[in-house]
Amino acid sequence: MKAMPPSYSFRFHNLGIGEIQLGKKPEHIPGMLPFPSYDCKSHFRVYPDPAHYHAFTGTARGTIERDDTGIDLQYLFTGINESGFINRIFLYPQEANKQLAWRLSQLYGEPSTGQALAGTKNAWITDSETEITLFSPADDKTADTVIAFRFFHDLPALKEYIIEGSTKLK
Repeated sequence: MKAMPPSYSFRFHNLGIGEIQLGKKPEHIPGMLPFPSYDCKSHFRVYPDPAHYHAFTGTARGTIERDDTGIDLQYLFTGINESGFINRIFLYPQEANKQLAWRLSQLYGEPSTGQALAGTKNAWITDSETEITLFSPADDKTADTVIAFRFFHDLPALKEYIIEGSTKLK
């Protein structure tokens, strides 16, 4: 019988969630596994290559406030730069929720909102120069809803670090 993965509750903040933070080394974070060793790697295509990613292997929930019920996460990935530090964080909620942007606004303030190719993109820039984006697809598919973190001035993290679901994620 396979052991259940540990369950973690992380608080959202300007650099990520809990210990999973931009600028930190993923191998120092419990539950992080190099992407090539991740069981569900076949469900995703990653760019520039799998060696630049880590996946969280436990059950994760992100909370915004102390008494918050939280956002259950289906997948959590980090991209790492050439020096081995986290430069992107990708969070995939288990449920698409029209209130997600409102809930993130409670912590990060009013977002800039725009239409993306196939949905809506909300973006927040924090005082610590971190950009948090929420992409919500027009058709409300949970698998394509993603919350991403990066340092605002890190353009390679924005343009070169991409994760695509290669099959239906659920």
